[in-house]
Amino acid sequence: MNQFRPIKLLVFILALLSPSSYADLYTATKYYQEQNYAKAYHEFYQLAQLGNGDAIYNLAVMSLHGQGTEKNLSLAHAWFALAGEYGIAEALKTAHLIASQYPDQQVLAQVLQETKNRYGYQYISEKFQPDLTQPLSSTVSLSRVFDKQPEYPEQAARQGLEGWVWLEFDIDHSGVVKNLVVIDDYPKNIFTSALINAVSVWRYDSGNPKKNHSLIYHFTTYKGKEYKRTLAFQQQDYHKEIRRHIDAAEQGNAQVQYYIANWLSSNDYNASRLLKYHWRDDSAYLTMLLASAKNNLPIAQYKLAMELLTSTEDKTQFNVALNWLKRSAASFAPAQYKLATLHSQQNSKIFAPNEATKWFKRSADNDIRAAKALSLHLYDHPNDEESLIDWLNKALSQDKNDPELLLLQAKLLRSSNTKESIKIAQLALKQAQKRGWDTAQIQKFMVSL
Repeated sequence: MNQFRPIKLLVFILALLSPSSYADLYTATKYYQEQNYAKAYHEFYQLAQLGNGDAIYNLAVMSLHGQGTEKNLSLAHAWFALAGEYGIAEALKTAHLIASQYPDQQVLAQVLQETKNRYGYQYISEKFQPDLTQPLSSTVSLSRVFDKQPEYPEQAARQGLEGWVWLEFDIDHSGVVKNLVVIDDYPKNIFTSALINAVSVWRYDSGNPKKNHSLIYHFTTYKGKEYKRTLAFQQQDYHKEIRRHIDAAEQGNAQVQYYIANWLSSNDYNASRLLKYHWRDDSAYLTMLLASAKNNLPIAQYKLAMELLTSTEDKTQFNVALNWLKRSAASFAPAQYKLATLHSQQNSKIFAPNEATKWFKRSADNDIRAAKALSLHLYDHPNDEESLIDWLNKALSQDKNDPELLLLQAKLLRSSNTKESIKIAQLALKQAQKRGWDTAQIQKFMVSL
C-alpha cells in the first residue's frame, strides 16, 4: 500500500536555483527520497495547509507507514479521503480499504471531520481560491504626465537576454516617484538600473498620491530586436530548455512555476510564445501563479495577493487576497510591509494602527522602507511599546537627508528648540526641492512656526 507519489529529480533545476528557506513539493519529495522522513513530513504538512493535493496524499502515505510521524490509521484514512477531494482518485480507494478494516467507525468519522474542517477542499477553497473565471484588470487609474522608457541594455540585447523588474514606490502629491525599492528582478542585476533610471524621473498626475504602488516591467524581444535575429541559431536548444522548465513546473518546483507565470504574463517573450503552446487558456498566467503560491513560494503568494488587491472590489476576492498576503508575510518582508501599509491607511478595509505598527516593525530588518514608514506612523498613532525617536534615528541613518524624515524631526523639536526646528525645516525644504518632491507640507509647517 506504499503508493507515495514520486517526483523525478531534475539536475538542471538544482543548478538553476539557489538554496532557499521555503520548501515546495519538489524539495519535500527530495527529503522523502533521501529518507529524511521527519523533514519531509513537516514540509508536506506546510503545503497541505494551502490545499496542495499531492502533499495531502503523501501525508496519508506517511501516516499509514509511520514515516516521520507516528503510525496512525485513522489519520491516514482522513488524509486519503481529503486527497480524494482534491482529485486524486487512487486516494479514495485506499481510504475505503482502511475504513473497511478499521474497528471503530465513530473514531474514523470524528478524525475525518476534524481534518476536513482544517484542510478540506471546501475550507481551503474559500480561504485561498480566487475566482479566475474572469480576467483580472487593474482598478487603479494612474496617469503619467512624463514618461521615459528604459533603455534595453546593449549587452543584454546582444546576448538575447529577456527578463523583468518588479518595483514598488510611492507617488507624492506633486506626482513625483519616491521611496523606490526593487522587489524582484530576473535575471539578477541585468535590467534593474535601466528601469530605476527611467522610473525615477517619471511624473504622475498631481493631487493623486499613492502609497506602495507596484510595477512590473518586462524587457522582451519587442524592445530588443537583436534576439529575433539570433533566435534562429538557438531555437533547438531553446525548445529543449522550455521543455525542461515545463517538466519542472508540473513536477512541483515552485520557483520554476513562478518564472513561467511571469513569462506567460507577457506575449512578447520568446519563452512565452513557446510556453503558450502548452498552456493555452487566457488565465494560464494566474493559474501558474496560483500553483506556485499553493506550492508555498512567498514571492508568488505576494504577487498573487497584489494582483487580486489591485484588480477587484469584490469582498470575497479581497479576503482571498488578504489570506495570501498574510501567508506570504510569514517570511517575506515586502508582504509584511504591504500588510502594515494596509493597516495604517484610514480608508483601508482593515485599518488598524496597532497592527500596522507590528507589521512595520517586523519588516524593518529586511525592508529599507519600514523604519521611515513606522516613524511617520508613530507620529500619528503613538504606541507605548515603541519609541518614535529610536525609529526616526534608525531611518535617518539610512537616509540623513530624507525631506519627510527631516520634517518629522523638526516637528518633534518645535516645542523644545524652535531655533533648531526652523533650521531642520529649512534643510528639509532644500532637500525636497533638490529631489523634486512636494514641498507643501514643509512650507505649511514653516509658516506655523
